[in-house]
Amino acid sequence: MNTTVLALESLHQEVSFMTRHSFDEGREHLDDLEIEHLIKMTSDVVMKIKRQTQERYL
Repeated sequence: MNTTVLALESLHQEVSFMTRHSFDEGREHLDDLEIEHLIKMTSDVVMKIKRQTQERYL
């Protein structure tokens, strides 16, 4: 459970950092590379949670 919380917290921090950085640069939207990075990171977190859930029920 702790690794799930840490993974979610890491994702939250990354989204916060990227949106703050974008805002500070005067942009209203994230660029394509930033979006791809967040999608990959989100996918990794979801897979981690899914694996832990499956392990819990085995």
